[in-house]
Amino acid sequence: MKEILKSISKRTLFNILIFLQVLFSILYFFSTTISMQAVVNSNISANSELDSNPKRTLHMLIQNEDSKYFSKFKEELLNANLVNGLTGWRNSDLTPDTRVIGDTEDDFDSVELAKGCENLKKINVATGRYFTDADFRKENATGSKSKPFLMILGSEFANNQNLKVGDSYHDVNDKYYKVVGILEPNSKWFYQTVSEGMIMVIDNAVMVAYVNDSENPIMHYYSILNDNVNSDDAIYKINKIAKKYNIVVEAKTISTELNETYSESVSQDISWVIFSLIILVFVTIGTSILIVSHMYMRKNEIGIRMACGYSFKKVLLLLWGEFLVVSILAFLSALLIAYISCSGGKEIIYSAYYFSSFHLSYGIVLIGIGIFLLMCIPSLLVLVFKLRKVQPKDLIGGK
Repeated sequence: MKEILKSISKRTLFNILIFLQVLFSILYFFSTTISMQAVVNSNISANSELDSNPKRTLHMLIQNEDSKYFSKFKEELLNANLVNGLTGWRNSDLTPDTRVIGDTEDDFDSVELAKGCENLKKINVATGRYFTDADFRKENATGSKSKPFLMILGSEFANNQNLKVGDSYHDVNDKYYKVVGILEPNSKWFYQTVSEGMIMVIDNAVMVAYVNDSENPIMHYYSILNDNVNSDDAIYKINKIAKKYNIVVEAKTISTELNETYSESVSQDISWVIFSLIILVFVTIGTSILIVSHMYMRKNEIGIRMACGYSFKKVLLLLWGEFLVVSILAFLSALLIAYISCSGGKEIIYSAYYFSSFHLSYGIVLIGIGIFLLMCIPSLLVLVFKLRKVQPKDLIGGK
């Protein structure tokens, strides 16, 4: 090994070229396959975490929820007997009153849940209770000391802050909160929208009962269709009601949304994966040519080694060793960069984290190892073939 490393150090420029070729081609392959994997995983995560039927659950993107006619739109929609309520949530943050101005390290993640969110995904409360209808009414919860907002704590948050059911919490904005429950460990909720498939772990975060706030509106609403309602008919009637009140709404079932996103993303990502494989083929060919041309440039050195007692096998192992050491270092570097860039599959928000579909899985690593070995084989074989064809007199007289 010492001899191999010494030989590598003498040919820095050549080995750097080999290293960069393998590094960037493998890294690009990892990035395209991770992107492809993310599409599949997001689809699976959204379906597995959603307790309601995705074919019967509507997602409505409302872009002007702050419109003065939104309340009328909502009222008519609920009276039309199409859906069982209108719900949603906001991902926000909670800042303790002890925080130093400008320091965000003490901020905590919060999920502001509107009435009916528990119909989308079951929320398991270990101690205390879940929110009641009264908790969502503005006349009951203003954030004042006498009428605090109601919140449910993640198990880790409750333990770290030494809070229990019935305690009060005061934030930096002079808002008061009352603890009504503590979640079971490893409780989860959706980060952003259902269809994005990013699942947030609530252990070190809180859930707050959302009270209608024109300054912080909910843009993504969800509704479960009534049993006797067809999804296409419901979407048509919702668009008709929205047009009546000049509300901009885009309504789709979650299953339709997931299928559209999946089809569109997969078709794009497959193209990039194929392109990355083409690059790997060209890099493999280019590396083989570089290896052979470099071997011919070293004919004099190889001839001297053979004259000093080196066998054909020992010379071959030296050349193989140099190539494999540089290539393996490049592969491991690509593996490390891909892992770090994906944060190991976890994305930190403030105090909590969510599982990102963009992560380096064992499957991708194994496929990467297989492709890396296939890339190395041609260069190793071409060395055997070319070295056997070189005559001793050519070696000694080489340049």
